[in-house]
Amino acid sequence: MANTRRNIQPSGVSRTIASRGRWALFFIFVLMLGMCGRFAYLQLIDPKGFRNSAQDQYTSSVTIAAKRGTIYANDATTELAFSATVYNCFISPHHIQKLADDTKGTEKERSFNEVLNVVSEGLSSILRVEKNEIVDKGQNRNSQYQIIKKFLSEAEEEAVRAFITENDLETIIHLEETTKRFYRYGSFASHMLGYTGTDNQGLAGIELAYNEYLSGVNGKSVKAADGYGNELDTGLISTYIPATDGLNVVSTIDWSIQNTVEKYILQAYNEHKPNGRVECIVMDVDNGEILASGIYPNFDLNNYNTLSEVYQEEYDLFIGTEEERAAYKTELLYKMWNNTIATQTYEPGSTFKIITSAIALEVGAIDPQTTSFPCNGARDVAGVTIHCHKLIGHGTQNFSEAIVNSCNPAFIQMGQAINTSRFQKYFEEFGYTQVIGSDLLGEASSIYYENTGAQFQAVELATYSFGQTFKVTPIQHLRAMSAVANGGYLVYPHTVKSLVDDDGNVVKTFKYESARQVISESSCNTILTSLINSTKNASVTGYNVVSKTGTSEKRDTEQENDYVSSCVTFAPAEDPQIAILVLVDDPTMGQYYGSAVAAPVVSNILTEVLPHLGISPNAESQTNITVPNYVGKSVEAAKNDIEETLGVKCVVRGNGDAVVSQLPSNGTVISENGVVILYTTGVEIEADVTVPNLIGQSPTNAIKYLLNNNLNVSIKGIFNNDYSNCKVYSQSVPYGDKVLPGTVIEIEFLYDEDIE
Repeated sequence: MANTRRNIQPSGVSRTIASRGRWALFFIFVLMLGMCGRFAYLQLIDPKGFRNSAQDQYTSSVTIAAKRGTIYANDATTELAFSATVYNCFISPHHIQKLADDTKGTEKERSFNEVLNVVSEGLSSILRVEKNEIVDKGQNRNSQYQIIKKFLSEAEEEAVRAFITENDLETIIHLEETTKRFYRYGSFASHMLGYTGTDNQGLAGIELAYNEYLSGVNGKSVKAADGYGNELDTGLISTYIPATDGLNVVSTIDWSIQNTVEKYILQAYNEHKPNGRVECIVMDVDNGEILASGIYPNFDLNNYNTLSEVYQEEYDLFIGTEEERAAYKTELLYKMWNNTIATQTYEPGSTFKIITSAIALEVGAIDPQTTSFPCNGARDVAGVTIHCHKLIGHGTQNFSEAIVNSCNPAFIQMGQAINTSRFQKYFEEFGYTQVIGSDLLGEASSIYYENTGAQFQAVELATYSFGQTFKVTPIQHLRAMSAVANGGYLVYPHTVKSLVDDDGNVVKTFKYESARQVISESSCNTILTSLINSTKNASVTGYNVVSKTGTSEKRDTEQENDYVSSCVTFAPAEDPQIAILVLVDDPTMGQYYGSAVAAPVVSNILTEVLPHLGISPNAESQTNITVPNYVGKSVEAAKNDIEETLGVKCVVRGNGDAVVSQLPSNGTVISENGVVILYTTGVEIEADVTVPNLIGQSPTNAIKYLLNNNLNVSIKGIFNNDYSNCKVYSQSVPYGDKVLPGTVIEIEFLYDEDIE
């Protein structure tokens, strides 16, 4: 059979395959062409870019943290806040996997889970971190950095290093150097100093206000490294930019004054149990330096996210869901951190009468020598009856009597003589209508009537004149008051003096010029003279001081009879150097008048602060006696010296000829009415004296009771030996306790002053 040649035509499928093949070849050609073009570009046109891109793949950049500057007290040597080197602990899951891969199939084989278990158990025990938390972080197998704990203690650091060495975990567990902020005295000046966050940046107080100077500038280290972090020898020069450490801040805080302030505001808080806070500011009246600023309750700066005892007790009483309790805790933390010296307003009350007096004298609305101020207990203003704190009235008074008596009707009369427009003009001049704008952050705006015609009329003028129906911040008020103490100049309160480097060289000094002179020196002197030692409970034996107390109603609370007790004092009266303001917000124990609550706090503080400032007391007021050493001397000689030289009572116990012991001991300070007990051979010294109850007793009776029981007395609260109209307010040893003969019992007196 003959072969027949057939002409076979390609099917549709074959044609499709051929077509696709041609397109594939075309795309491959284009791709190769593009790659060649890109290669030529990188080699000929942008070779540096190519190399840089490659370098990015095998270079490692490490930030070098700058050391935060130190905050000093005003002596430039006492450290209040400082940074120290500590360590963070982190693990590299990537290297756990590498270790597992490298040892697989060998005698030293260690699986990923086995290594992670060793790491998590060890670190959990040392660092007190949940094991599951470490295991979870270890599952990120591509990560070389999983933080386990920050800011290790010295003991934790040493334990981790030992654990790493013992278990050959050098590539897996790491300690990285960092810095942590420390506050040497814990809660000391907590609201003034402020604190830093975990990123070492300031969050409050001086730490925030001067953060740009304190923080410094971080450095950087760049080196070649492989995928496991091992350094490579590439021939390239590593980059190292050193960190620039922060500058050091010299604050205005006087350590001794701040310490004294905190001691006595805590005492006031415990005595009066206020619903709010106890606050105190001590300021240099000439330059505005804040020497101390205390608020209680305060908080520990080293643990600022932990509620202090007072706030923790408040939190424990709260009942709610978990979410509500968390929200309430946050609310309490913000409340605890709040520097209410600058961020909260209050009605200044009768302390403002100093300002009203200054305005009245400056504009000539009154004559301090001739103007009289009648008071029958109340005054009618535009149909509104406004009462005096003394309901029977003060009768007719001159200027000095009116300001000492703190008479509301008298100050209403002064306000009317000033008139609304002049009053508001000086209200603004004294700085009450604007925030200060210095380094006190978060200042609250004052609350006052702005529209003279519509809002500020007769009744408002009357209530303003004695410090009610407007609200200002404590620092704003003390600033205005200090103008009366320094000759009429409005200063800028501030918390920092200068910046210094680590060698102590001054880099920058902060100078605050007085804003303006508000009133004349003559007007100031008239007020200062009138108020010298006018508040006995705020006075200090041996010194002359100028004080004005206040008791202002809190009109924006739901509770009635809520008050702010306050006292402002300038010292010394002859040439005021400091101004002090004490506020007790809504005291609930004892009295609530500023003269009984805040004034004694001022007295206690100034008793220690004035000698610290080098201000000498009047010599005639020094009546304390230091007991010398009589041990080893003859009884006759010792007794003669005690009675004749010291001028105090002497009691001898025993029949021996020589003194073998004495009470009080050598160096003890006693009063001029004191007693010294001498012991001879064969006499046993026993705590056999029962302390009497002295609360409410007059000075004469209290001292008599103590001396009759062979006890010594230390007196507080008595001004210049004036024992009239006062009673024992507290005693240092509870009545009924047994003490040694000669023990010094401190008794504090409180004057019953007929002022607010």
